[in-house]
Amino acid sequence: MRGFVLVLFAAVPLFGGTVYTSATCDGLTSEGSDAAGCGVLWSTWTSGASAQASLTEMYVTASASTGWDIPDSSSATASLSQDFILTVTGGQGDGYAETELGAYGGNPWSGGQGWGSESLGGCNFWSGDDVNPPEYCQLAFVFGVPQTLTLSESAGASVGPYSSAGTSGGAGMPGYFTFFSDQGQPLSGVTYTLVPGEATPEPRTLPLLTAMACAAFIAFKLRRGSPAR
Repeated sequence: MRGFVLVLFAAVPLFGGTVYTSATCDGLTSEGSDAAGCGVLWSTWTSGASAQASLTEMYVTASASTGWDIPDSSSATASLSQDFILTVTGGQGDGYAETELGAYGGNPWSGGQGWGSESLGGCNFWSGDDVNPPEYCQLAFVFGVPQTLTLSESAGASVGPYSSAGTSGGAGMPGYFTFFSDQGQPLSGVTYTLVPGEATPEPRTLPLLTAMACAAFIAFKLRRGSPAR
């Protein structure tokens, strides 16, 4: 049975987080999990783009730039998604937690576009071509009851040819909460945990995982039953 367990375990991810970054310069795209970048030198100007994303620090950024004599565009995108489990202790009954969502984008006047977006547990915040103050997100909870929150962030930046532009976008959250009673009174002595949620196989992947496990088990049994050489 050891072969069966090992194959099934290797096929199931431990966490459900996804991270994606891409950068495009001169029509060529590079991709990465947590970072991507590219650059093209034209005369004395450089066209470039870069993107970064971090699940541990909960932020995404993207930037792009080009010069006035460069006939190509550049762009970058970054995104992440992760389920977190929030558990609040130190009280009884209902309450709500408040945190900040932040996003920014810049430089629409110079031919570039930058934007960022963020969502957490049903709260959404988007910013394009400017820097907006953070938006407060309020999340209801019950003391001692784990609650799953999905964090999604994305950012993008792009500039066109001959635009002499530099722009960027990003999103992030500070990773802390302020707690209130259901009547809106600030709470003290409250503790909480915010940990990544474990992933479960999607329904459409279960037949494939089962077939892989059975095949591994049969191969293991045949190997055990074959004569030694």
